[in-house]
Amino acid sequence: MASMEPAIKKTPAAGKGEESKMANQKSTGGKGNVRDPLAASEKKAESEDLKENLPPPNHARSAHGNIPWVCPDGTFIKLVLETGTGLDKPKEGSLCQVFIEAEPGGPLSYPSHKWAEVELGGGDAEWDGVVDRCLETMLAGERAEIRLTGGGTITIQLASFTAAKDSWEMSASEKWALVISHKERGSELYRAGDVGAAARRYARALRLLVVAAPPPDYDQIKAELHANLAACQLRLHQPANAASNCTKTLALQPANTKALFRRGLAFDAMNDLEGAAQDLKGVLQVEPGNRAARRELDRVMERIKARDAKLAQAMQKMFA
Repeated sequence: MASMEPAIKKTPAAGKGEESKMANQKSTGGKGNVRDPLAASEKKAESEDLKENLPPPNHARSAHGNIPWVCPDGTFIKLVLETGTGLDKPKEGSLCQVFIEAEPGGPLSYPSHKWAEVELGGGDAEWDGVVDRCLETMLAGERAEIRLTGGGTITIQLASFTAAKDSWEMSASEKWALVISHKERGSELYRAGDVGAAARRYARALRLLVVAAPPPDYDQIKAELHANLAACQLRLHQPANAASNCTKTLALQPANTKALFRRGLAFDAMNDLEGAAQDLKGVLQVEPGNRAARRELDRVMERIKARDAKLAQAMQKMFA
């Protein structure tokens, strides 16, 4: 009998365990597993994280289910139709074997609807720049579709490309030669009336100038590039950008009359009439015989008089 006592004592303990288990089941709605609030919270957070990583429900996908890539400047969406191979991608200056399909009549100077060799960065038309930015993201053998936010579709197939140097891999003389090349090409395009393409060339030169070793005429070239880009931006109806670039020129060359004149025009376009008058007067202090500056100043002063007369009339009515 004594040997059975331990077994008899264990039985109530087992009963208590069953009662405890039943109580837990009742408290959890009759389910067998006890719900851990912390674990449930972590599971919910994980579910939310996964939900955030899902693409929008109506977002277009390629035939392979690839998620579209949006260009950082917002000009286009790229959809991969056929994946490429390798790790390297084209860079500015790479010679690319491509087959481009574009809608007829679009601003594209690269050859289309046939296999052709194009130099990345060598085109000057508006869509050439879009093609360049897409090519910089592609692998050999890749085929992609570009959907422009402004309307239009371009398909690009990249067969192969040659290696090119990043700016940090170039020597100081190579960088400077490329700056001058873009500057000269920009001036050719501006004289030909292709203002948008000229602006893109001047902007490229300025971006490269940041990493170029400064030669003796560095400030002179930089000032000219900012002034030239401002001239393009005025004609492209971007007065705020033009004024900003003129100010950068004047920081290097305070007596630069071209920059003063162009900033005066930019201020006028932004209705900063006092700022415009001040810059135009500055041009005439350096060049008293500048007819264009005199004509623009007279026009701005007439605008100021008309504005002040209108304001005075409104004030009289207010206090009449």
